[in-house]
Amino acid sequence: MHVSTMLSRLLAFLFNRLDWRSRAVEKRDDQVLDKLAPLKETSAAIAPPPSVAQPGNRSEGVADRSVICREAVLDREQRVTGYEFMLRGGIRDRVRVQSRRIFHVYNEVVIQNLLQFSIHTLLDHRQAFITVIDSFLANPLIDLLPGHGVVLTVTLMNDADRPAPDALIDRVQELKKLGFKFALEQCFEGVDFETLAPHADYFIFRTSQHNPVDLKRYAEQLSRHYKDTLLVARDLESFDDFELCRKLGFALFQGPFVTRREDWTGNQAQPQTLHVCDLLSRLRRDADTTELARLLKQDAVLSYRLLRYINSAASGLRQTITSIEHALVLMGRQKMYRWLTLLLFSSIQNSPHAAALQENALARGRFMELLGEKAFAEAERDSLFVTGLFSMLDLVLQMPLPDAIKPLNLPETISAALLRAEGPYAPLLDLVMACESSDQDRIEATAERYGVEIGEVNTKYFEALAWVQAIEYF
Repeated sequence: MHVSTMLSRLLAFLFNRLDWRSRAVEKRDDQVLDKLAPLKETSAAIAPPPSVAQPGNRSEGVADRSVICREAVLDREQRVTGYEFMLRGGIRDRVRVQSRRIFHVYNEVVIQNLLQFSIHTLLDHRQAFITVIDSFLANPLIDLLPGHGVVLTVTLMNDADRPAPDALIDRVQELKKLGFKFALEQCFEGVDFETLAPHADYFIFRTSQHNPVDLKRYAEQLSRHYKDTLLVARDLESFDDFELCRKLGFALFQGPFVTRREDWTGNQAQPQTLHVCDLLSRLRRDADTTELARLLKQDAVLSYRLLRYINSAASGLRQTITSIEHALVLMGRQKMYRWLTLLLFSSIQNSPHAAALQENALARGRFMELLGEKAFAEAERDSLFVTGLFSMLDLVLQMPLPDAIKPLNLPETISAALLRAEGPYAPLLDLVMACESSDQDRIEATAERYGVEIGEVNTKYFEALAWVQAIEYF
C-alpha cells in the first residue's frame, strides 16, 4: 500500500477517534445538561427578556422547578449587609465540576429568576452576591441586572475556551462603570488571578478548605498586596470561626454559624422580653383594653413605640393620637397581637447576629402567610405568620424552644406545629424550612404534599423577601 494512502487512513482514523471522543464528551455534557434543565414543550413559568432567552431554552426547565436560595452576608458587627443568591447545594456542587455550557445554564437560571422577581426591590442598601463563570460576563443577561448593589463572583476555568485576558479585563471595566463590583473566590495565584486581582473588590475564602495557619498566611499576603480589596469568609460553622476570621481582618462573613443551635438549657429571657410575652399572653386571654393600657404605660419605650406606630404616615390618621387606650382601640386586637409579635423580635438585640436572625424569622413568617393564602382564612394566616416567626424564637432568645414559647400562651395549632410537627400548620412550616435547607428533593416532595407548584414557591419566597426589606422596624 502506498505510503501516502496509509498516512491518509491513519490520519482519518485518528481524527475519527478524536471526533468520537469529542462527541462522547458532548453527549455526557448534554445528559448532565438535560438533567439540570430539560427542554420544555410547554411555555416556561418565568418570562426571560425576549432579546436574550427564547422559549425552549434549556435554562427555562430548571428555572421552573428550582428554588433560589439565599445566605446572609454579615459585616464585622454581624449586621446583614447583603445576600448570596444561588440554586440548591446539589446542583451548585455538580456544576462546579462540569463544563462551561452547564455552568452557563446555572448562571442563566439564577439571573433570570432574580430579574423576574425584580432584584432591585430586594437590595435596598444591601448587596447581592452572584457567582458566574468568567465567560458568562459577556452574556447580555448581565446588563439587565441593576449594577449598583450587585457583586459578581467570577469563577476562573483554566481551559482552552477561557476568555482572552484583554477581552475579560475590558468587560470587567465596562461593568464596573455600570456600578457592578467583582469578587474572586478560592483562586489566589496564577496568571489569571494576577490579571484580574487588581480589579477585584473582594477575595472570597471557603474557610472549610483552609486550616487556621494557611488562612492567616493568605489573609496577610493578600491584604499586603491588595490593600483596598476586602476579604470575605464563607462556610463559617461556629461563632469561634467567625471570631478567628474577624481577628484576621476579614470584612464580611457567611455560614451556618448564624443559625447554629446550642445547648441553652437553663437560660432565661430578659425582663423586657418577658414583658412583651406577658402582653401577648394577656391578649390571647382576652384581657380588656384598660388592663393592657395599664401594662403598656409601665414601659415608656413600648408606649413610645406604640404611639409612633399608630401615628405613622402609613396609618392615614388626620389627628395625632396621644392616648394609649385610644391607640389600642384604633389598632384592634389582631393587629396589636401582630405588632407585639414583631416587636418581640426587633427589641432583642443582645444575642449574636440578632439582625440576621430577625430578618430570617420575618421572612419565614411572611413566607408561610403568603403560601397559606389559598387554603386558610385571613385570621388563620396571621397564625401562620406567628408560627413561622416563632419557629426561630429559640435562636433569638438563646433558650430551648419549649421554654421560649411557654409564656406566650399560644394556640394549640401553633404549639403543635412548633413542638411536634403536627396539625394544619406543620406541612407549611416543613415546606418553608425545606426551602431554607437548599435540598431540592425535599423542597419538591414537601411542595407536592402540600399541593404547591415550585413556581409559586419561588414567587412567594421573593415576595416575602421584598416585604422584609420594606417593613418598618419598630
